[in-house]
Amino acid sequence: MARSPDLTPAELRVMKALWQVERGTVAEIRAELGRRGQDLAYTTVMTLLTRLATKGAVAVCKEREPFIYRAAHRRENVLRDRLREFVREVFDGQAESLVLNLVENESLSRAELRAIERKIAEAERTPPNKGDKK
Repeated sequence: MARSPDLTPAELRVMKALWQVERGTVAEIRAELGRRGQDLAYTTVMTLLTRLATKGAVAVCKEREPFIYRAAHRRENVLRDRLREFVREVFDGQAESLVLNLVENESLSRAELRAIERKIAEAERTPPNKGDKK
């Protein structure tokens, strides 16, 4: 599978709105951004969608007007790639450092900590993939 494209913060906000609506026109995506407290001009949203299409992050159906936009990458894949890049850049590739930093600085609620514990327990019961590190 192709790696998701690098996105600016503004492009990521547009992608999040697009994932929410699943597919839509510039006006529909703009309306979703507005619901998220991000009021952008119509032309700004159109420009960002055009950039996203150029990067391969968005597919455009031009069979009718207004054009319909949809995400070319799944939300989970894009966020996973961004998180990996963040861990690589900020924590020198040490995911453990990120988690320990969150725990030590009391950034996580008890419910979040329990959810992490459940995920760890699930991961320990699941056999690793061939490409996984030990």
